[in-house]
Amino acid sequence: MRVIRHLRSVDVDVLLRDDYVRTPTERQRVWMVNRAVDELVEALARADADAGTLVMGRERTPIEEGAWGTRAASVRDGTLEIAGQSVMQDWEAPLMERMTQRVCEGGGHVLELGFGLGLSAGMIDGACMRHTVVELNSEVAAAARRWSKTATTPTVILEGSWEDVMPQLGSFDGIFMDTFPVDDTEFERVVVRDATVAETFFAMAAGHLSDRGRLVYYTNEVDSLSRRHQRALLRSFSRFEVEVVRGLRPPDDCDYWWHDSMAVVTAYV
Repeated sequence: MRVIRHLRSVDVDVLLRDDYVRTPTERQRVWMVNRAVDELVEALARADADAGTLVMGRERTPIEEGAWGTRAASVRDGTLEIAGQSVMQDWEAPLMERMTQRVCEGGGHVLELGFGLGLSAGMIDGACMRHTVVELNSEVAAAARRWSKTATTPTVILEGSWEDVMPQLGSFDGIFMDTFPVDDTEFERVVVRDATVAETFFAMAAGHLSDRGRLVYYTNEVDSLSRRHQRALLRSFSRFEVEVVRGLRPPDDCDYWWHDSMAVVTAYV
């Protein structure tokens, strides 16, 4: 079976062996294959259309070997930098605002993974009944503890990785995840290869959410979700909602995001 599609600057030519996509009838096979190819074509067309809208960005430097938790952290010109990585920048404020609004709907106890610049923490404060923050880097965790002394909502700061800390915790009404890879191996897996950066966290998050609980996370998705992403969500959650925050302004030297929008997901157990 062969399927061919012609785009403005690229041709898609898919040749299937006879034993590939073996359905009860040939009609079903044609339907399934054409649908898959058309999704690929649409994704390529969208990538072509979006290409000219990206900011220049800069090349990401390799993450230095060593324990991420003990690396020096610095904040300069609205950028949190750890181990040569731009971990967070203040252009994310509109994105953080919408994400925190969603995770705090209904109030309750909110868990935040990754303190960063404290943008989301400051927005969560006062919008829920209790607030727990997990932060791996010791200097950022110290900044979080200083911040928590003036917080309106009763707040607990826990230092360590979410992988180590989460099994010791109970359930939450909302979980907000915005963490950063601690080495190049993790970066390759969660940013480059996984359907979304939080995919490996989905099952654990679902296990720590109350019956009315919801997960919100940094998606790395421009304006929708891929089918891979949706399937990963539905393996752990009963439903999810998607919206798009537009008008983002990452600077030309941003090395982790280049678009003016990002999809926000709220997933429910």
